[in-house]
Amino acid sequence: MQLPLKASFALATMLLTTAMFTGIATPAMASAQTTNANVATNVAANVASGAALYASNCASCHMANGAGGKKFGSAISANLRAPGLEKTYHNSDALILRAIMNDRDEDGETLDKPMLAWKGILTNAQGKDIIAYLRTLHS
Repeated sequence: MQLPLKASFALATMLLTTAMFTGIATPAMASAQTTNANVATNVAANVASGAALYASNCASCHMANGAGGKKFGSAISANLRAPGLEKTYHNSDALILRAIMNDRDEDGETLDKPMLAWKGILTNAQGKDIIAYLRTLHS
């Protein structure tokens, strides 16, 4: 016997609600919880790796807190803290990665020196880890 759509939806909602409040998890719920835990662990690892990479490669110019402001002749190191960084690079990790790896700004122009292209020094994965860390910095 097939239940009408409204009855099927009501039954599914009732079963899920009961499972949530009684601690009974369906295999799909358990899988989603495991996936979320794995994602959180990976993000934390990326942030930790990015923090170490930032400290050893970026902090000398952009300051430990990402505020920048260090003068190099007429150039001033950029403030890398949120939300400014995201706004400048249109919330695009790809554009931020291009800035790090290829020394290009949001419009594809060369960044002010002494910023260098880190391609060949850092891997793309390391650049992404730095971005994960930068997203934790706030002005």
